[in-house]
Amino acid sequence: MGFIRREAFERLMFFLRFKDHFARQTNNRLLAALGRRVMNPEKMTLTYIPVNVDIELPPGTVAPISIVEHFIDEAACHVSLNRCPCRTEMKCESFPRSLGCTFIGEGAKQIDPGLGTRITREEARAKLDEASEMGLVSVLGRFKGDALALGVKDDARLMTICHCCPCCCVSTSLHLASPEIRDVLERLEGTTVTVGDECKGCGACAEACIFEQIEIVDGVAVIGDECKGCGRCARVCKTSSIKISVDNPEYVQRSIDRIKSYVDVSPS
Repeated sequence: MGFIRREAFERLMFFLRFKDHFARQTNNRLLAALGRRVMNPEKMTLTYIPVNVDIELPPGTVAPISIVEHFIDEAACHVSLNRCPCRTEMKCESFPRSLGCTFIGEGAKQIDPGLGTRITREEARAKLDEASEMGLVSVLGRFKGDALALGVKDDARLMTICHCCPCCCVSTSLHLASPEIRDVLERLEGTTVTVGDECKGCGACAEACIFEQIEIVDGVAVIGDECKGCGRCARVCKTSSIKISVDNPEYVQRSIDRIKSYVDVSPS
């Protein structure tokens, strides 16, 4: 069984090598129909958590990182992938290839020890903090592709916490995919991205947006409708004119409830 799982992991590496090509193929009706039978996008959700930028929050509310911490604390099993498949395949030079995803929930117990290492709740939290300090953006949720690659049968009990870099992540191909696939990645509840009058139209934000959702129009950055709220644009903005804000004080609980409706990490 371990051999089968490692073989599946190598297939994932092959997919990453041609991720742009596969993303484009989701726009083909016949191939998309086959993909839906295998992946079932209706049962998948991933959400970016903009933890490494200043976020304007309603008074008395906690930062978005608390959403990730909630699920880490709730889960009984935590597994740290021994390497990041994206950074490994793309030969990343900017961030450590050894910093792989964290998987939590009962499904994580099925991950082959050759692929991932069991860690404690405290170690999972420390890893999240380390990734955030590096400038990596965390994304969490339920993703069928991870379960298939890791040999986990019940993807409804497996949560992915991916620490994504802007150069190698599979999400860099998302803008090429069909709307159905793009919609799997959702913006955090209540999150708004705005551009202020200080914008000089330098284009740093557009270059940083892996979803290609920023254009420079008449010398000003314009945010697209499919912005995922990851916060990378705000981090690179030279004039601090891009702001990430949350206007609903209940956004944390609403986000937790939505993600829970897709994936259950509670102990059996």
